[in-house]
Amino acid sequence: MLDPKGASAKAPNGSAVQTLGTLIKVVIVAILVSLTLTVLILLHAGSIQDETAAEASLRQVEGLLLMTGRNLADHVRDYAVWDDAIERVILARDADWWDSNPGRYALSTFDLSLTLAADGADRIYFISTPDGTRSAPSDLALEPSTKALLDLERRSSPSALRPATAGLIELNGTVYLAAASRFLHEEDFAPPAEALGAVMLFAVALDDTVLPELGDIMGSSPLARNTTPESAAVRMPLAFADGTSAGILTWTPPAPGRSMIKSVLPIAILAFASVAGLTLLFAFRARTLARRLSDDEAARHELAQRYESILETAGDGIFGIDRDGRIQFVNAAAASMLGLPRTEIEGQDAIHFLLCRPVDEPAERADEAPLLRALASGRAEVSDTECFRGADGRRFPIEYAVTPMLLGNTPTGAVVVFRDITKRRQTEEEMVYRANFDAVTGLPNRNLLLERLGQELKRARREATRVGILFIDLDDFKRVNDSLGHDAGDLLLRQVAERLQHSMRETDTVARFAGDELVVVVAPVADLSFLQTVAEKLLQVLREPFAIGTESVRIGGSIGIAIFPDHGEDPQALLNRADLAMYQAKADGRGIYRFAAKA
Repeated sequence: MLDPKGASAKAPNGSAVQTLGTLIKVVIVAILVSLTLTVLILLHAGSIQDETAAEASLRQVEGLLLMTGRNLADHVRDYAVWDDAIERVILARDADWWDSNPGRYALSTFDLSLTLAADGADRIYFISTPDGTRSAPSDLALEPSTKALLDLERRSSPSALRPATAGLIELNGTVYLAAASRFLHEEDFAPPAEALGAVMLFAVALDDTVLPELGDIMGSSPLARNTTPESAAVRMPLAFADGTSAGILTWTPPAPGRSMIKSVLPIAILAFASVAGLTLLFAFRARTLARRLSDDEAARHELAQRYESILETAGDGIFGIDRDGRIQFVNAAAASMLGLPRTEIEGQDAIHFLLCRPVDEPAERADEAPLLRALASGRAEVSDTECFRGADGRRFPIEYAVTPMLLGNTPTGAVVVFRDITKRRQTEEEMVYRANFDAVTGLPNRNLLLERLGQELKRARREATRVGILFIDLDDFKRVNDSLGHDAGDLLLRQVAERLQHSMRETDTVARFAGDELVVVVAPVADLSFLQTVAEKLLQVLREPFAIGTESVRIGGSIGIAIFPDHGEDPQALLNRADLAMYQAKADGRGIYRFAAKA
């Protein structure tokens, strides 16, 4: 017979064992699912960050190569469109003049690796390298890529606004980034009758000069050109001017996602493993629970210390937010970047306390922040387009990743990892400045001039106003440049730029067009008499002496004036008409201004 007491005593124990077994299975499944989701989210967030960094690095290298080619094109065009160059190189074959200008002087001034001049049949007049200058070398045969670049320039139509032809070439086994310009007369941009296809070429060694400079600017791993790149590197195919392959440019971009995963993933795995171990230990050893309570409490305290130690030693800023976006904890790196004690940070609303947002910004715009989107969707978010506010009011750009903490499928908070990207933004801003401003005078260059002129024309069409374009060419500038040297010429250009800027309104644009040519955009223009007054004022300013070292130099200027919409509807047409009017002023005696003729 069964003992009723025994039966009644065993039944609850069996039920407890079954319940504990079921609970253990549920806990194991929940732990594995949560751990898997967290790891996948972290890996996905890291992959997105690394892909974004690689794409940005590729765009940066492409922009730097293009900007270097444009600089070479500007330099070679300045020397090739020069009557003295035609007379001294093509006609006189003056080696001393060559060395003092596009030869040794240009090599040292612009950090070039090679300059040469050739006729229409690719016969060399002069070729200069850091080792010296040779005249008409018969042992030098131009490779197909070099001939292709020269032929592209020869086939192009001569124009004051068209840049020189740039591309990759190979010469004597060395790969160069080069730019070629036809020899043209200064006044009418016509090729010399004595040598219609004569070309001047400036080049920089790609592997020895250009790639190390690009690596320094980017602050990343060295750039290398090869044919078998590593699979982990960013790859950019290169082609010579004749279309043949010049190899593949490779480099290793920054990997912010990998760094984030290395810092956060061990914390998540450690937390899950610890919780799982403690839970299973409680289930299997329930009889000794009372005896182990103190030991478990010590273990949890140690785990918290280890978790806090990892947060404190992380180089990136880390803080946690609850589901309402309020900051719950902050590590030492985050407090240091923000310049505040943790007590003043914790409990604050992360959106309004940290992000640089206008005071009157609508609430619905704040809801678009990746911090809140991650809490709403439960998906990781990354951003590199926002900035944080420091204690002293300083604003600094940041890159951050938000990883939600999930309870089931419901976000209960998030971990935010961020870093200061001020230096990266400064590099990007420097690239933009170099692409839009002249290195000698600091004035807007031709690219920025065309952009601003286009904007002024759009405004003038909307408001039915006029825009004036004054095309200025400095008289006797080459005399100063030749007699006192190029450094003196650069100093003179800077002083001219300062005088013109001080003479104009803040709303007007003064830009360096090319060489000793400058352009002033005046908007809005009330009538012709206003432009006449401006032109007379600028001519008077240019007539006043300039102090170049111990020398007192006098120059002047000739101005051509075009008006929108009287003389054209687009920037190019207006600049062309103003340029022609400037040449008419020079032909009528210099030191005067002339309006463009009616179309």
